Amino acid sequence: MDLNTDLILTLSAIVVCAGLAFIGIRKRFTEKQDIRPYRIPWMIIALFSIAVGFMLFVHLVNIFGFETGGRR
Repeated sequence: MDLNTDLILTLSAIVVCAGLAFIGIRKRFTEKQDIRPYRIPWMIIALFSIAVGFMLFVHLVNIFGFETGGRR
């Protein structure tokens, strides 16, 4: 993959992860009127999206040439 395609895919995946995290946190902490349990575990989806977004951010930093691994 060339640099431009990799950069576009990484940035679009970060945007998707940020959107999923926002929706998940918002859905989890809204007040509900009924007492039925949640059908979708929004907090797990939000935390997973945040974790994947952080990994994508590290990948983005690596694309720009910074070395993030602890190589000896």
